[in-house]
Amino acid sequence: MKKASLFGIAFAALFLLGISSVSAVTTVDTTWSGSGNFETHFTAGDDAHSDFWTGGSVISGEFHATDSDNNPYGYGVDSVEAKVKSHVENGFIAYQFNRNDAKTSYGEAGQESYTEIDTDGTGYLAWRSSSNYASLSSSNYGWQANGQIQATGNHFIDHYFSISPTEGAEIIVDADANTVITDMCEKSGSSSYTFGKGCGCYTNAKVDIVGSGTFDLHAHADNSIVTDTGITTDGYLHIHSVFGTGFHIANFALSGN
Repeated sequence: MKKASLFGIAFAALFLLGISSVSAVTTVDTTWSGSGNFETHFTAGDDAHSDFWTGGSVISGEFHATDSDNNPYGYGVDSVEAKVKSHVENGFIAYQFNRNDAKTSYGEAGQESYTEIDTDGTGYLAWRSSSNYASLSSSNYGWQANGQIQATGNHFIDHYFSISPTEGAEIIVDADANTVITDMCEKSGSSSYTFGKGCGCYTNAKVDIVGSGTFDLHAHADNSIVTDTGITTDGYLHIHSVFGTGFHIANFALSGN
C-alpha cells in the first residue's frame, strides 16, 4: 500500500474524458466509468488549482470545477470551486486543491486540501473545496453531509488540510477494515484554521472503523490547538490508536492558530 505524508505527494495517471468551458466564467464538468486510470487538472489563472487522479479495476465518478472570473471587491483574486465524487475498486483516489493567491490583508495564500485513498477493496470520496481572496474552505454541506471518505479491505487513507508548511491537521488510517470518515468542513483564516468544525454549517466530524489497524490524528500550529472535546495544547497534537476489532471517534473537530 502506498504511504503518503503531510506536505508532499505525487501521482500519475493516463486518460482524460469530456471537458466543457465557457468564456468569462470557466467550468469543467467531467465524468468517467470503466477501468484503468483517469486524471483531470483545473487551473484558475494564478488564483487556485485542483488536481484529481484515480486508477483501479473499476472506476467511476464526476468532477466539477468553476473559475468565476469575478474579482470580488477588485482584490485581484477570483472565486474558485472544485468538487468530486469518485468510486474505485482495487486502486486509488487522490484529490488536491491549492489556493495560490490572496488579498494579503486577509493573510497569505498557500493553503491546501488533500485526500488520498489506496485500497485492495473499495474506496469512495466526496469532496468540495472553494477559495477566494480571503480563505480556502472545504464545505461539504449541500454536497455530501456524511461519509465523505470511505474504504473497505486493506486500505490506507490520508486526509490533510494545511495553511502553511508548519500548520495544519491530518488524519491517517492504515487498516484492514470498513472505514467511514465524516468531515463536514475545514477552513483557513488569516493565520488560523479549523479542521472538521462547521464553517457556516453544523459540526460533523467523526470516524467509524470496523476491523483492525491504526488511526492517527496530527495537528500542528504555531501557537495553540484546541479540540472540541476539551484538549488544549501548544505546537503539536498527536492522537494514536492501534485496534484489533474497531475504532470510533465521535468528534475530532479542532482549531489551530
